[in-house]
Amino acid sequence: MALTVSGLTVFAVRLLSSEAPEVIGAWRGESVCVTDAVACRNETVVYYISNSPDGPDRVVIRADKIVDGKAITMGTGPWEYDHAQQTLKWSSPRQVWLLKITGKRIEGTLTLADQTVFRKVGLEKVQ
Repeated sequence: MALTVSGLTVFAVRLLSSEAPEVIGAWRGESVCVTDAVACRNETVVYYISNSPDGPDRVVIRADKIVDGKAITMGTGPWEYDHAQQTLKWSSPRQVWLLKITGKRIEGTLTLADQTVFRKVGLEKVQ
């Protein structure tokens, strides 16, 4: 797209990036049980979010829980990243994680297939 300003032609260029800088980094907080399931424990967690080679609408998240001061990785995998809605989503037939990014805070839920909210998470960006 070209625009003429004071006799000069200015070209507008839209840069496409595979990066999601606002969400990339380390996020620390709490993952709290919402149900009374015996196996569920409240946890201090750290999510490490990085760019995905699969494009700008994906990120990779490694989720660690902190037990006795040590990080234990719970899992690593690709998540959907919706820039417009500022959400992160990971789903399987049994559950859906849906997280909302608001500035340097992420809040969200783990919802089971029967629509039971199982966990709530709240994270603050540390890097």
